[in-house]
Amino acid sequence: MAAENAHAEGKWIGICGELGADLELTEEFLSMGLDELSVSPAMVLPLRKKIRESK
Repeated sequence: MAAENAHAEGKWIGICGELGADLELTEEFLSMGLDELSVSPAMVLPLRKKIRESK
């Protein structure tokens, strides 16, 4: 619901920190329509891999 409302107002929505880096939740975040997952540099490659595998 938050993503829908943000997009309706022309805004982006994201999650940062440890929650954004939780690879078990990545597909859920994508299905919610989040625009950004801000993670530590060490998690960028694993997160990219997970995103590519989920599409």
